[in-house]
Amino acid sequence: MELWPNYTPAPEYKELVNIEIDRYGTGKLQVKYTPYIGSYETAGDYMNWGKHKRFQPAEGRLLLDSQGIPKIKYGTDYHYNPVTVSQYALTMHGRYMNRPKDLKKFLAAADHLISMQHPSGAFRYPFSFEYFRKVYPPGWVSGMSQGHALSVFARAYRCTGKKRYLAAGNAALQFLIKPIQEGGTMATFSDLHPSLASYIIFEEYPVQPSSYTLNGFLFTMIGLYDWWKLSPSSETSSSALAGQYFLRCVETAKQILCYYDIGGYTAYDLRHLIYGLEPKSARTYHAVHIYLLYALYSITGDKVFKNYYRMWRSYID
Repeated sequence: MELWPNYTPAPEYKELVNIEIDRYGTGKLQVKYTPYIGSYETAGDYMNWGKHKRFQPAEGRLLLDSQGIPKIKYGTDYHYNPVTVSQYALTMHGRYMNRPKDLKKFLAAADHLISMQHPSGAFRYPFSFEYFRKVYPPGWVSGMSQGHALSVFARAYRCTGKKRYLAAGNAALQFLIKPIQEGGTMATFSDLHPSLASYIIFEEYPVQPSSYTLNGFLFTMIGLYDWWKLSPSSETSSSALAGQYFLRCVETAKQILCYYDIGGYTAYDLRHLIYGLEPKSARTYHAVHIYLLYALYSITGDKVFKNYYRMWRSYID
């Protein structure tokens, strides 16, 4: 398969694109990108979630425990999902920025996240999950959960100076950068094309051949950046290691964003190129892609992120 560097979206994707543009911003979720646009700050309100993200009990899907921490229903039981707990924590941190009493909720969620961490540094999911031709048994891992945890622990450490958050973040980072072949979450884009073997990705769903989920990768990049900026002048610390991987991910993202463009909308992953299937449209994740690209542009100043942000925004504006 010849992809690199002459990729263009297949014409047959156009019908799917038109469907997704028509349904954008409709239905129960109605996810829009505009509330989450803003210059990213490692100590600030994460993606403006504190102002706009909500965690409300939903019959048959989400409930809150005695501390308000969310549990999600999978099968017949409710479980703590490390990504959901992290997103709740980051939302509470954002609220704390304007309402100091919410600091307690944020730290309770950060501490609960520590209680979920395996001694290896991994956040192992306690339930089985089916994603794209594979059933993940309990104990599976995700780069997104590791990256989100870094964003949580960086903020918790900034707020308190307590070393347990530093230790938890360092352990999360060490597991994050372990290759998939060794049970971790790091892969390369070699499954897409041999010429891309030097470009790394942290997989939201570690499957081989890789499926390359975009939002999970971009969220993980933000986590690496947050951990780097805890001690940006250090050359030997875990923060420095996070910075090295963040910069490698920047180079990856600049090279591979084109493959997620299906000609007027974005794809959730690259199954259409890896497995030759119809693209999985990003649906509400198109908005997530847009605001994450803006955050990365605000961090790096790189025009590649700015240009893709503008182009992907134009598809639904």
